[in-house]
This record gives sequence, structure tokens and C-alpha cells, in this order.
Amino acid sequence: MNFFSVKKIKLFKSSTPLPKKKSTASFPPQKEKKQHFLQKLFHGPFVYLFLFVLVLAYFISYLPSKSLPLLKEGEIASSDIVAPEDLTIEDKETTRKRKNEAEKAVFPVYNFDQNVFLNTEERIREIFNLGREWLKEKPVTTKRIEEFKEEILDKFGLEFSSLDINSLIKIKFAAEIEESLINLLGKIFPRGTVLSENLFIHGEQERGFTLIKSPESEKITKINEIFDIKKSKQRLTEEINKIELNQRDKSLLISLSHLFISPNITYNKVETELRKEKARKEVETVFYTIKKGKVIIRKGDEVNKDILKQIRIINQNLQAKPSWLTNFSGSFLLFGLLFISLWYYLKSLLKYRSAMKNFLMMGIALILSLVFYKLSIFLADIFSQNTNFFLFTHAESYRYAFPYQFGVLLFAFLTTSHIALVFTIINSLLVGYLFKANFYLLIFTLLGGLAAIYGIKYYKKQKRSSTIRAGIFVISPINIFVIIIIHLIREKLGPLDLFSSEIIMGLLGGVLGATLAFLSLPIFEYVFNFLTITKLLELTNSDLPIFRQMAIEAPGSYHHSLIVASLAEKAAEEVKLDPLLVKAGALYHDIGKIKRPEYFIENQKRKFSRHEDLTPSMSTLVIINHVKEGVEMAKKLRLPHKIREIIAQHHGNSLVKYFYQKAKEKYDPEMQKIGEERYRYTGSPPKSREAALILLADSVEAASRSLKSPSRENLKRVIKDIFESHLQDGQLDDCDFSLKELRIIASSFLFTLFTIYHPRVEYPGFEFEKKIKKKNKKNQKSNDRNHQSTAPIPNKSK
Repeated sequence: MNFFSVKKIKLFKSSTPLPKKKSTASFPPQKEKKQHFLQKLFHGPFVYLFLFVLVLAYFISYLPSKSLPLLKEGEIASSDIVAPEDLTIEDKETTRKRKNEAEKAVFPVYNFDQNVFLNTEERIREIFNLGREWLKEKPVTTKRIEEFKEEILDKFGLEFSSLDINSLIKIKFAAEIEESLINLLGKIFPRGTVLSENLFIHGEQERGFTLIKSPESEKITKINEIFDIKKSKQRLTEEINKIELNQRDKSLLISLSHLFISPNITYNKVETELRKEKARKEVETVFYTIKKGKVIIRKGDEVNKDILKQIRIINQNLQAKPSWLTNFSGSFLLFGLLFISLWYYLKSLLKYRSAMKNFLMMGIALILSLVFYKLSIFLADIFSQNTNFFLFTHAESYRYAFPYQFGVLLFAFLTTSHIALVFTIINSLLVGYLFKANFYLLIFTLLGGLAAIYGIKYYKKQKRSSTIRAGIFVISPINIFVIIIIHLIREKLGPLDLFSSEIIMGLLGGVLGATLAFLSLPIFEYVFNFLTITKLLELTNSDLPIFRQMAIEAPGSYHHSLIVASLAEKAAEEVKLDPLLVKAGALYHDIGKIKRPEYFIENQKRKFSRHEDLTPSMSTLVIINHVKEGVEMAKKLRLPHKIREIIAQHHGNSLVKYFYQKAKEKYDPEMQKIGEERYRYTGSPPKSREAALILLADSVEAASRSLKSPSRENLKRVIKDIFESHLQDGQLDDCDFSLKELRIIASSFLFTLFTIYHPRVEYPGFEFEKKIKKKNKKNQKSNDRNHQSTAPIPNKSK
């Protein structure tokens, strides 16, 4: 099968130069330059970029609101004054009152210091131990007693009276008195003691206060639950009097306990102020809503203070909003940056023409999407206000029903996943920006877009109904899943009616976006000249009127087109081209022959040719006109641009060799020079690989019909000669076929043609060959495959 050797190919063009096309420009240079500049401007992306950004920024920005007229108190309103738009206004007075109430509700904070009693106990023990040690040293004298008093004062800050010191000396600082004193104080300190009740100036007398004993323990405490120093001393005296001791020891205990009692509850101003500030912050700002159209004052009513106050508040809120121009400027710059980035990304990814087409489609799709979103917001407000069914009364839940994936489905079906992903990202940013930086809706739109791309990939592009299936079975379930995730992130699933409403809206959102995409697909296919699998399947349907007309009026050309389609489709699969596009191009490439089918040998029914009465140049004109007429018919049939290109380029600018040679034979070369330019097709060499493949298949199929014996070797020779001829003539210079691909195409053509012309076994009892020979001798005609017959017009006039 690998017969197509590179060594046998003549890589150089023929020495005969190709004719140069005459310039048709007749404008002065200056005018040409100006036209070129305008053409370049309007064929470039930046005019459209400006328009897209302008429209998007305008529609997404809010319009300026008019302030209400200022009236005077006592004035009579000359007309109704109504709220210009929905306004949510802060009720500052109510908010301030609630903050003050929350602050007043905070209890004063006091700290209970448990270390006070522990420190007191430690000092008592140290003093008694010191006294016992002091008694052991020297005899007790008045001087030593004074020194001992001074030592206690310096060391412990306590001023003992001489009576108390003498009493302690007499009992020799007895351990019983020490323990009794500690036990008595241990009963008083845990209850809590303040310095004086006169220091309660923060409302503690009426409400109590917060007593903090430890970081984990605090409680509201009433004043009567604690002591001050005075009450503590009274309570100690009562407790001591209940003990069975002599009067001297009781007096000593009373004197010492009063000396050691100290406050262990103190006011914590810092914590109190922190709690007050926290309470103020926790009070939410109070707002009230004024609906658009609400009548503030009616015509003929007198203006009073309350109405004036309301008008001032409304005007303050209107003026507090950023100006429309400021918002528009920010939106314009944002989308301008996005579209510039988009253009250069597409330009780096695709060829200029494809990048331009996708760029224009993205701009229009985004504008349409924004219109749908705005319309959906308007309808959601109307439906939520006019329905009584509880699942449809929540206006905020309608946002999940908006057709966010309309554009994504279009791009996923018409373009590649990479382009659809770019549109998904920009569309998600648009939604987030439209709904005031709503992060959750941005994520909802982004994940839904990814689901849409996967859905189209999963259900394939053979039918437009794949958009509906993707919307119902992929986008809607993902929408529901994302809604549940959003509620989990917010740590709440309720209220149940709102959650149920959002689930239903998520389902509707997937279906609505898919339905809009399904209805818009044919429009976008036609406007932007997309050639989808669905469109190609429709175009290759043999029951189309154009094919039925061709089969009846030009049956030979129709049969030829079918074989060319078979040749080209098989080869396209081998070299990784779009086989459906190649098949469609091959089926339509000769539709121009319907105009004058009798001038082409494959359609001739009579014994003589119409070309016998024409000059070679006129015959050539008739032959090459089938390309022009085919393009005109393609435009009337609204065939896609790629197929029209294939029709226009399926002969390139090749030479009509038969009539060129006939002209050279008919006219004396010395008397009249025969120029090739009059005998060449007027088209350009194939610019696409698909058009070049059909050119080769067309030529090979036509040439193979001239073989008397279509053996494998003869077919090889035909294919090789046709390929070499087109290479020499420069017809394959612009299509980027490699030599390896040409070899693959040649092998595919050989396989298909040999399969078509394969020999069959003889039918027993029949002698077809003898009958044909007798008939041929009688009529003195050659085989029907021999183009040297009495009507020597080649099938394609090559």
C-alpha cells in the first residue's frame, strides 16, 4: 500500500509561470489608504470591544436617582411626592435608643479575689510564729515590746495596740487563738467583702452586679448577699461572742479579727466598659424600607415636620449613594480590562479569523445574558409579590432559577471546552458583580458552568437536544447540590419553606438555561457561521431538495459527487480531518452543474456533444462557470461559509487542459498566441486542507473513469500523476499538507477506488463480454471508459 514514494514526486513547479491577476483597483492612493484604515478599524476587535464594554457597563450600572423637592413647613404640596426607588433607610434614632438600652442592661462587673484570704491566713501564721520565736530570745521588757510592734508594722503593715501585744504575750501566742482567728475569718471572706456600700454608684443597689470569682465562674449578685467592712466586723463580733472563751480571749479575737479583715471584692471598670461596648455593637442597625412609588405627601396636603424629616432622610440616602457616572466609570474600566485580556487570550489560542468570531460571539452572548438576568430580576419581583403559594413568595430564592448557563451551553456546543471555560469564568464574574459581590452566586454560576461543559461533552454534539439533556440531567442536579453546600457553609438549612423554594428554583434554572440555549442555537449557528455536527448531518441528508434535483437533472454529476464524497471522507479520517465536513463539501462541490448539465460528459444522453459547435474558449467558459454558479447556488441555499469555500476552491486556478490543448491544435501558434490565463479556473488554490482533499478526490475520481482496465497498477498510476500534476501546478501550496499526509491520502484513494472497481465472478449462462464486443464492432465505438470516443470531452475537463 505504501506505493506513493517521495522520490518520485517532482517538488518544483512547472516552468510555465502562473498568470497574474489584474488589479481592479482604480482609486487614487489617498482614498485607498483611507478605505484601508476604516476597513482595518471595523474588521479589528477594538471597535466591538468598546461597544461591548459600553453596553455592559451601562446596563449593569444603576441609573441616577432624582432628589425629592425641598418644601417648607406649612407649605401646601403642589403635586404628589413619591419615593423614586426602593430605599432601605437606617432608623438612627431607634438604633441609638436600642444601643443605650443594651448598654444600661449591662451589670457592673466586680472581681472576687480569693487570694485575699490566703494572704491574710499566711500573715496571721507568720505573726504568731514570729511572736513565739520572739518570746524565746530575751526577757520581755517594755522596750522590746515597742520594738516588736515596730517590726510587725514594718513587715506586715499592721499596727497592733499595746493591749493586744500584752494579751498575746500573756497567752504566749497560743496556737488555739491562732486557729480560732483563722477559722473566723474563713467564714467571712468567702461570702465577699467590699470596702463600703457607699461606693455602689453604678446601679448596684437596684439591679445587683456581676461577680466574677474565676474565668469560668460568674454570677449576678445582690447587695444583701455580701458584706462591707462594717458589716463584716459586726458579723465577726457576733460569731466570737458565740464561742465559749474567757472575756480576755474574746476581746483579743475581736480586736485581731477587726484588724485583719479587708475587702476582697473590687469594681472592674475596664471589663465593665468592654461589656458595654460589646452590647452596643451587638445591637443591629435598625432599617425601614420605603417602597418605590410610595406617596410621601399628596397634592394639596400641608407639609408638617414629620414629612419634612422623611423627605430629608430620603434625599440624604439618595445623595449618599455613589453617582451613576462614578459607578459607570468603574464598571467600564473593569469590563474593558476583562475584554482586552479576553481578546489577547483568544488571539494566542486561535487564528485571527476564529479568534474574532469567538470574541464577537462572547460579547453578544454576555450582553444577552445580562438582559436575561435583568429581565429575570424584574419578573422575580412581580411573581413573588403576586403569588400566594408559599414556595414562590421568597424573592431571593428566584435567583437560583435565572438562566446562568445559557451562554455556556452555546459555547460548549458550538466551540471547544477551552473557549467555553473562558466564557464560564467571565459570566460568573458578571453575575457576582451584578448582584453586589455575591460570592455564593458567583460560585453557583461557576460550578453550574463547569457542569454545562461536561454535560455537552457527555451527551455529544450530534443533536441540539443535547443542551436540553445536559440542563435536566447534569446542570439541575449540580445546582441542587451547590445550594445544599451553600446552606451548610452558612451553618443553617432553614427556614424549610425557603430551602425548598431554592431547591425548586435550582431545578428550574438548569431547565430554563438549557431551553434558551436550545432555541438560540440555530440563530448563533447561522449568524456566526458555525458548522456543527448537527448542521453537517442535516446538510448531508440525501432527501434534501437540492440532491433530489441533482439526481434527476444531472444524474452523472450526482453519482460522481457520491463517489468523491466516499473517497474524501475515508481519506479525511486517515489524516485526522473532519470527515463530515469533507463529505458535505464533496456532495455540494458540483451543484453548479445543475444549471447546464448537458455540457458535462457524465450527464450527456445524446450521441453528440454540445461542445462540437463551440470554440475551445467558449467551452472553457461554460466549464469553469459551474464553479461560479455553484457558489451562487450555495449562497441561495444559505450553505455555511466553509462549504462555499470548498465549492469555490475545488478546482483552484488549475488549467482546463483538454480545451487548452484543443485550442493549441486548432489555431496556428505562429498566427495567434494561446495564453493559459484564458483556460484556467478563476478561483484561488485551496486554502484549507479540506478543500485541497476534495480537489484531489475530484480529479482522481474523474481520471479513474478514463481507465479501460481499472487494475491496482493503473489506479496507482492515475493517482500518482494527478498528485504530481497538482503539486507542479502549485494547487497544494496553501493547504499545509505534508508529504506523509499526501502518501496516506493516496493510499486511501487507492483502497477505495479498487474496492469500487473490483472484478466480480462471471455469471453462469451469460456472455456479457461477447455481446459488448459485437455491439462495439457494429457501432465502431470504444469502451465507455475511453475518453477518446467520438465525443472526446473529459468528465471534468481536466
